Amino acid sequence: MWKNETDRKAVFENGILPCFVYGNRQEYNTLKRPRPMHSHDSLCELLLCYSGSGLYHVKDEEYSVCEGDVIMSNAREMHEVVSTEETEIGTYCFGFSELHFKGLPLNHMVPDGASYIRHSGNKYPLFRDLAEEILDNEQGTALERTNVQFLAISLLMMAYAIPIEQKSLIITDKTSHIVSKVKDYIGAHFTESIALSDIAENLSFSPTYISHVFKKMTGYSPIDYVIRCRIGYSQTLLISSELSVQHIATKVGYDNIAHFQTLFKKVVGITPFQYRANYLKSLRGERSQM
Repeated sequence: MWKNETDRKAVFENGILPCFVYGNRQEYNTLKRPRPMHSHDSLCELLLCYSGSGLYHVKDEEYSVCEGDVIMSNAREMHEVVSTEETEIGTYCFGFSELHFKGLPLNHMVPDGASYIRHSGNKYPLFRDLAEEILDNEQGTALERTNVQFLAISLLMMAYAIPIEQKSLIITDKTSHIVSKVKDYIGAHFTESIALSDIAENLSFSPTYISHVFKKMTGYSPIDYVIRCRIGYSQTLLISSELSVQHIATKVGYDNIAHFQTLFKKVVGITPFQYRANYLKSLRGERSQM
C-alpha cells in the first residue's frame, strides 16, 4: 500500500497507520431509531450515505446529506445524523482509532474551518463497493480481517483526498452565538444535575430568554437537549461496553432506572435492552466505540 516509510510519515505522525475498529450498515427504509447528539472519546467516524436524505449536525454547523456524501466526525465532537424522511437514512459507518494525520490532533479528520461533508462524485460506486467489501470480510479468516484493515485505510484516504466543496451553514449571528454557548455548557455538564437556571446563570441571561432563543434555533428546549445528550451517551455505552443498564443510567445522570428507560424509549423507540441486543446482533468488528 505504501512505497516506503517516507510516504507514511508524510501523511501520518511518525508514519503510524490508523486502526480500523468497526463497521456497520444502517439499513435504509427501516423504522427510525434516533441516535441523538453524541461523541466518541478515543476514535473518529467516517460515514457514507448510500440512500435517503438527512441533516448532519456537528458543533455549530448543519449540513444537508444525500446519496454519495461522505460524513466525517472528529473525536470528542458532539454530532448526529437526522433523517429528513419518515424512515432511516441509509449509511455505512466506519470507526477508526489511532488516526493521526500530520498537522491535526489525534483522531481528527477535519481541520478547523473545513467542511465535515464531502461528496464522492463519480467515485461513489468505488466508495460503495469498497464499503461492502469491508463489511463482507470483517468476520472472515485472519488473512481476510488483515486485508480489511488496509481496505478501510484506503477508504479513509480516498475520503480525505476529496476536494472540500460542500457548503455548510455556520452559525454566525448573535442569537446563534448564544445557542453555541448553551450547547457548550450542556456538552460539558449534561451528566450532572443540571437545570435551566444553571445554564442561564452561566451565560448571564434570563432563563426565559435562553429557553426562547434555544428552542427557536434548534427545535428543542435546553432541557430536552440535555436529555438527548444523555440518551446519545447512553447509546454509546450500551454498544461499547458491558455495563449494566442500571449503571449506565446512573452514569448519564439518572438515579431512577425506570425514568431513564422511559426517556430512552421515548427518544429511540425501543428500550435500552432492545437497543443493545439489536446492535450486538448486527455488530461487525470490535465492540468498543468510545
